[in-house]
Amino acid sequence: MTSYTCSDQDLEALGGKTILIIGAVTGIGRAAVELCIANGANVAIGDVDEAGGQALASSIGERALFQRCDVSNWAHVLELFEAAHSRWGVINAAISNAGVNTHEGLFDHRLDGDDKTSGNGMLLPPDLRSIDINLIGQIHVAHCATYYFAKWPEVPSQIVMTSSAGAFFPAPPIYMYCTAKAGIVGLMRSMRSEVIKKNISVNVVAPWLTVTPMVLEDWLAKWTLPKNDPEGVARALLLPVIRPEINGKSFFVAGNEITELEDSLYATEPQWMGQELAANVREGQDILLGRKQI
Repeated sequence: MTSYTCSDQDLEALGGKTILIIGAVTGIGRAAVELCIANGANVAIGDVDEAGGQALASSIGERALFQRCDVSNWAHVLELFEAAHSRWGVINAAISNAGVNTHEGLFDHRLDGDDKTSGNGMLLPPDLRSIDINLIGQIHVAHCATYYFAKWPEVPSQIVMTSSAGAFFPAPPIYMYCTAKAGIVGLMRSMRSEVIKKNISVNVVAPWLTVTPMVLEDWLAKWTLPKNDPEGVARALLLPVIRPEINGKSFFVAGNEITELEDSLYATEPQWMGQELAANVREGQDILLGRKQI
């Protein structure tokens, strides 16, 4: 287990950088915007809340811009990156923080006609908005980020994606949410060995329960274990930006404490896979990643 910190002094390294943050008007994203601005960075703000985003950007002034961005909409993501590029040139980091929880379970079966209109009574498909926003949206951001980062290959660039504790631990009944958040970890793991060749790092932050508008009030009222505040998670999101050598990590945040998971998972593979299987899997990965010839 490796613990990390992101102090006020560390955050001074943000000065002069341009950070693009999607999902930035409330909660964790807004806290990240405020930390960036307080430490001299420019911020491109993307969010579906147009009124809130415009007000936030206006309150900051020339070091911020706002673009309405539904992260599941490819054109919106592209327009935000293009606006940041046109305004400031180099984009140093992209933080993909937009997320929703539709609170619809996998076993909430809806039938055609349940809304009292005409219908055939057949089973309707599940609500996939959580997948579209929490996972497809992250893919949109990663695709855009690698394109714009490539315009300045000499500048270290960072992609940081917000996952969740639900990616690592079961959290029924939010099945779609957990599926999407686990997909983000898989996306990071599949990207990390390749983007580093392009002077890009990719990392995820997986917060445990955090006091944000997305969390139901009755949950917060009953919760007696350590919980995060938005700034605590925002510091974890900014950690890879101020330390560009960090790549391919999953930062679990609980009680505002940052713990890295990937290194321990790798180190303990022989314990939970067995020595022989772990050795074979590692050799197979070396072959797949071009580190060993066959």
